[in-house]
Amino acid sequence: MKTKIIFSKIMLIAFVLSYFFSSGQNQTQPEASGAINIQYMVRSEYRHGFQALADTNQKPGIFTSQRARLGYQYNAKRFRVAAAVQDVRVWGSSNNLSVDTMGRLSLFEGWGELMFTPKFSIKAGRQTLSYDDDRILGSLDWAMQGRRHDVALLKYVNDSVLTVHAGFAYNQDKEQSKANIYYQKNNYKSMQFLWLFRQFKKINVSALFLNNGLQYMETDTAGKVTYGAQYFSQTAGVRSQMIFGKISSIIYFYYQFGKNAATLKASGHPKDLAAYDVSAEIIYKPITALGITLGAEMLSGNSQDTTTTATKTSAFSPLYGTNHRFNGYMDYFYVLNHANSVGLNDIYMKLNTVFKKFSASLNGHYFMANAAIKDAAQTTSTGSFVAMPNYLGVELDLTLAYNFTEGVGIQAGYSQMFGSESLRAIRGGRVDETSNWAYLMILIRPAIKWPKTGLKT
Repeated sequence: MKTKIIFSKIMLIAFVLSYFFSSGQNQTQPEASGAINIQYMVRSEYRHGFQALADTNQKPGIFTSQRARLGYQYNAKRFRVAAAVQDVRVWGSSNNLSVDTMGRLSLFEGWGELMFTPKFSIKAGRQTLSYDDDRILGSLDWAMQGRRHDVALLKYVNDSVLTVHAGFAYNQDKEQSKANIYYQKNNYKSMQFLWLFRQFKKINVSALFLNNGLQYMETDTAGKVTYGAQYFSQTAGVRSQMIFGKISSIIYFYYQFGKNAATLKASGHPKDLAAYDVSAEIIYKPITALGITLGAEMLSGNSQDTTTTATKTSAFSPLYGTNHRFNGYMDYFYVLNHANSVGLNDIYMKLNTVFKKFSASLNGHYFMANAAIKDAAQTTSTGSFVAMPNYLGVELDLTLAYNFTEGVGIQAGYSQMFGSESLRAIRGGRVDETSNWAYLMILIRPAIKWPKTGLKT
C-alpha cells in the first residue's frame, strides 16, 4: 500500500512538472523542453532446465514478473536533468490484503548534465552505460531491474564522427569518516573507463579501456576485517563494424590483465589475470526483410587441471554487459554464473526476418569448453588428470514479436538446450531430461517505434 501511494505521488508530480515546463517555460525559453518517459513490461516464464540442466523429477518453475518505470527529463540549452523510478515485482509476492513490502521501488536513473560547449559536457549521477553491442558495458534491459551505475561521465562528441567518453566511479556503502572498506557484493569499489568511437565511410571503429577495482578483505576468526585493499583488473579491446552493401561484419577483441580478486593463490592473495574474448561474425541481408548471421566467439577459461592454474587465472569476465544477448537465451553462461570456469567457444547461426507487423528470429549455438574439464570418473586416485570431451551442447532459440500498435509490442520465445555429459559435469542435472524455457511478454514503451519495440535479442 505504501509503495503504491509513493508511486502515485511521483506520477502526479511528473505530470505537473511536464505541464509547467511545456506550457510556461517554453514561452520564454524556446530551446527548453520536458518529456515524460513511462513504460510497463510484464513477462510470464516457464523454466525447466534454465541456466542448468533439469534434474530427475524436477518440476518446472512458472511465474510472472513486471516492472513499471516512470521518468522525466528536462532539456535546456546549457543543461539536462532526468530522474526515473521503477517498481519491480513478481506477481503474488505480497498478499492482496497485506501491507506491500515485497515490491522493489527504486531510483533507476537520477542525473544532471552540464554542457560546457556544444561538443563537451559532463553527466553525473545514476545512469545506464551502453556501448557498442553491450558486451562489456550494457543496460541489461532484459532484466526487470536493468543495470545502472553511479558515475561521472565526461563526453566529447564531434558531429557523430568522433566520440569520446571517460567515466569515473567510486563506491561506498554509506557516508564514511574513518574507513573505506566496501562490503557490497558483486559490485566494483571503483571503476574508470575510456571509450572512443570513430566513424568512417563504411567502417566504424571503437576502443575501450576499463580499470575495474574490486574490494579485497582479510578477516580474523571472529569475522573482523584485518586487511582491506583494492585489486585492479584491466580490460582493453577494439571493435570494428564494416558495411559493404548487403554484407556486413563485426569483429572484436578484448584482453584482460591485472589481478582477479575473486580467485586466490595458495598464499591467500589474488591471482594474476591473463584472459581474452575474441569474436567475429558476418551478416548477409539478401533482401531488406531477411538477415543471416554466421559467427563465433571464444572466451578463455581455466583448466580444471589445477596444477596448471596455481598462480594465474585465464577466465575472461564480460563484467557489466548485457550477457543475455550472447551465448544463448537460456543463460547457461556468464549470467550470474560460469565465472572463473572453463570458458566458452560458441559457434552460432542466426536467421532474422521482419514482415510488416511481425518479426521472427531463430538462433542456433554450438557450445564447447575453452579449457579442459576434469573427468571425475576416470581420474585416478594418484591424481592423474583425465579430460572429458570439450563439447557442451547445442541450444536453439526461437523469438517471435508482434507490433500490436505504435509503442506496444508482444514478444514470445522458446528455447531448448541439448546438453552433453561435459555440461552436466560442470553444471549438474541430467542429460536425458528435457531442458527448455519459454516466455510471453508485453512491452508498452510509447517512445520506441517498431521494430525496436521489443527488447534486444
